[in-house]
Amino acid sequence: MIFIDSLKCTGCGQCTRVCPFTVLRLNQEGKAENTGKRCIACMHCAAVCPADAVTYDSRPAVAEKTQPLPEDCSTTVKQLIYQRRSYRRFLKKKVPGDILRAALDAAENAPSAKNEHPVRWIILESEEIRQCIMDWILEYCKENQVSMELISEYANGNNPVMGENAVIIIGICRKNSINPAQDTAIAMTTAELLLQAEGIGTCWGGYLTRFLNLIPECRMVLEIPEGYEVYGTLLAGYPDRQNYRYLPARKKAELKII
Repeated sequence: MIFIDSLKCTGCGQCTRVCPFTVLRLNQEGKAENTGKRCIACMHCAAVCPADAVTYDSRPAVAEKTQPLPEDCSTTVKQLIYQRRSYRRFLKKKVPGDILRAALDAAENAPSAKNEHPVRWIILESEEIRQCIMDWILEYCKENQVSMELISEYANGNNPVMGENAVIIIGICRKNSINPAQDTAIAMTTAELLLQAEGIGTCWGGYLTRFLNLIPECRMVLEIPEGYEVYGTLLAGYPDRQNYRYLPARKKAELKII
């Protein structure tokens, strides 16, 4: 619960202006106070407070001060977005755990419906488990006569499902959360951009996401809890001989201004 220290509060009212659900108000003494309404813990109030008067559940509500963005930051971000590519073949070189952790910690700062942040992560590095999952997927395709192209591609030495030498980042989410698919996609996109900025190639695993939910053995070996679904997967690793020199030609955004 949000608590305002009246001894620190200056009555500036900034917290009441940024609160998305009017949880806070100024009382008769001109100090901010909690109205008792449901709070989504967005911490806008704490982030804007100039007096550090806000705590949450008796704990500090902020971590550190913001820093000015680097000069010409928008150019760098645009370059990163435009140069992002999908990589499917990776070197047999382990991605450091601290880089993966930093990317997924950053994903916790991505927006989510009602500030739920419902996404949980599974990092699949085990070659043995990856192979088991791939075998189950190929068997499923053969038995159900679906995605038969995967069988022929795999036989030819190409794995469109898992790529080559990839560490797999799996985003799972409660099915009864407000926007599980959107929240996972936004969080995963945030993590992907940071990974690519660190020189880690990535590719969204559309086939893999679908089959992990369809095949019970996959859910079991990954220990996916009841009530959760896989809403996104990323193949990740250091790219193997994939040096993209040019930006592909893309159409401009279609938009309507009303």
